[in-house]
Amino acid sequence: MYSIGVGPTEPTTGFLIWRLSTRWRADVDRALAPLGLTHAQFSVLAALSGLARSGQRPNQRQLADFTGLEPLYVSKLARALESAGLVERPADPADPRAVRLVLTDRGRAVVAEAVDIVHARHAELTAAIGGPDGTLGHALRATLHSLLDSEPDESEQTMTRPRVFNGQDINVAAAATRGILDTLLTEADLSFEQFIALRAMAAEPAGREAIGARASGPAADQASVLRAITALEAAGLATGSADRVEPTERGRQLVERVAAASLRVGDQLFEGIPADDQVVAKRVLDLITERARALRAELSGQAL
Repeated sequence: MYSIGVGPTEPTTGFLIWRLSTRWRADVDRALAPLGLTHAQFSVLAALSGLARSGQRPNQRQLADFTGLEPLYVSKLARALESAGLVERPADPADPRAVRLVLTDRGRAVVAEAVDIVHARHAELTAAIGGPDGTLGHALRATLHSLLDSEPDESEQTMTRPRVFNGQDINVAAAATRGILDTLLTEADLSFEQFIALRAMAAEPAGREAIGARASGPAADQASVLRAITALEAAGLATGSADRVEPTERGRQLVERVAAASLRVGDQLFEGIPADDQVVAKRVLDLITERARALRAELSGQAL
């Protein structure tokens, strides 16, 4: 083995780092070629993905600082990625001389696929020392941080891996399933508020205020449920007084038909999804709901 510019000798640390870095870039270039990406372009896309997850929309200068690449090189990479439809370069409102970099929908899809490929190559590269999460892998990262005079970042292992599941996915799924229910309710000539009020009455008749409180929630407030009860009474689907309201026989039959149709559709929606996956999905959604409520309470007292 030879080091640069000298005769046969033990290779220096710098030479080995250079060789490893060169090998890594070439390996990633080959692995990402089917996606039309180079290692450098991936670095920009992955950095953008990580920054976007923390709510940041960097301009080119900020991205250059983040990646350690030269600003002119980042500008060249950004233009190529823009031409490929992977990023957009809107003007930076805070600096009219600068442009921001934002991933397009296609860019997010490509970087998600690229991250999986690069992580697999990383695992292969470090397999000889026990993988990226092995003892030697951690020691190597600590050594490199020391050489770079940088502090380890707890988020760096996941920074480039975009979430495969986010709030938009939840909203899309909620809108799609709510759309099915709305279709069933339209056929039954019921509003959503009337349906949940009628369902609450059928489950356990009670006073108007109690039904309103029981049936209300994030999708319908108590006032709208109380108005729905009045409409149900006018339509002959509910009857009673302030102390007790309940569905008429026609109202009970109607809510039972809608509930049965909804159950059949639910069975179709979940058909083929393993029970274990459903348990995990429910646990994740319950946790997200809990966190969202806590964050909403926290944000309600802050000026944005």
